[in-house]
Amino acid sequence: MERNEFLEQLTKAAKAEGFTDCETYYQQADSFEVLVLEGKVSHYENSRTEGVSFRGNIGGRTGYAYTEQLKADAIPFLVNAAKENAALLPPEDAEELYPGEKEYPVLQGIHEGLERLSVSEKIDAAKRMEQAALAGAEEVALLDYCVLGTARVETAIRNSRGLDVSFAKNYATAFVSAIARKGDETKTGSYFWKDQDWNGFDPEKTGREAARRAAMQLGAASVLSGKYDAVLYGETMVALLGAFCGIFYAENVQKGFSLLDGKLGQNIASTAVTLRDDALLSGGYASTPFDSEGVSGKNKAVIENGTLRTFLYNRKSAKADGVESTGNGFKAALTAPVKTACTNFYLQKGSKSRDELFEALQNGLFITDLMGLHAGTNTVSGDFSLSASGFLIENGKLGRPVEQITIAGNFYRLLEDIEDVANDMYFSSGGKGSPSVLVRGLDVAGM
Repeated sequence: MERNEFLEQLTKAAKAEGFTDCETYYQQADSFEVLVLEGKVSHYENSRTEGVSFRGNIGGRTGYAYTEQLKADAIPFLVNAAKENAALLPPEDAEELYPGEKEYPVLQGIHEGLERLSVSEKIDAAKRMEQAALAGAEEVALLDYCVLGTARVETAIRNSRGLDVSFAKNYATAFVSAIARKGDETKTGSYFWKDQDWNGFDPEKTGREAARRAAMQLGAASVLSGKYDAVLYGETMVALLGAFCGIFYAENVQKGFSLLDGKLGQNIASTAVTLRDDALLSGGYASTPFDSEGVSGKNKAVIENGTLRTFLYNRKSAKADGVESTGNGFKAALTAPVKTACTNFYLQKGSKSRDELFEALQNGLFITDLMGLHAGTNTVSGDFSLSASGFLIENGKLGRPVEQITIAGNFYRLLEDIEDVANDMYFSSGGKGSPSVLVRGLDVAGM
């Protein structure tokens, strides 16, 4: 059945069954992925998934149901399942549907060049990545991963209160992991690329960068334990942002799972720190004109020059604080409830190059990788103790590689200790971003 017809019939059937308000949340995802190994395709996938999540209010309660079948016989199933589920939930958990807004931001979600890309062009690009990686450094012996993918995701939300929004976006990703060997030593280096603009993709550069990263780590050794001034690479900061972003969620503040309660308008970081959550960032990986509740996407500074300006709200947490939602209510999947989540959540870049940060540091560490994020972080207290690797910085220049060290600290204190921010920028596939940052007095356990 055609999507719009299915949604209309579902709403009509729900109303006939006694639902006073109802909402349909539709999502369709088309994805392509190819892995290459030794110049040949080792894995190929071209798939489509779609589904509808239905919620409605009946008898003062809210019920949910879900289907992946947009067929006529799925409609009575959805209505009856939601009715039965509503009867099991307490009235105080009833949800008020959002009526929508007069206007929504306009974002360019679909890049036509990516839509027109043929399968053969994608496979060719993946093979070129592999060839470049194998030739990128003489120590590179083989690749353990070389993958290229594209995706197109469409989301549509309709409800009986007038909300009717939809948005589609496409993007491409590429990932190469290279293995370098020298004698008995083996190191792995990887590089990840993502964008909506296929014209910005350089397969050879992607492959060479993965090879370079692998070869650079050969000869790594630990350092003496102590306090070190350090530059944290953007990828490292992104890992920390991903682990601790929940401290900025209003629902966690309200539950006591964040130490930021009562600190709005106060300085919680150095003046070098501006942390943003921008749903409307041009070309952003997590850009969207509306969240899963239909609230329009917004650009906002969470921390501005060190001052805490806002928490991130969905509609429920916003109601509890008597404020408007910031457009951060999202479903992790069609079957999941709405929770708070970031959009493009990033530390704003500064004006200096990374080399200038090295020069200011003179002697210390350049931390490029972190391990053990799940076991080594306390997302309430902000404490972390993580295995790390990177490079020495000697006389303002990049030195030998470093491994088998542990860095320890506290995320709240780290925000205060950021002395400077570079003008480079790294974004993860989840929309977290950061430039490299300079911090002083990092606790390091080594030899």
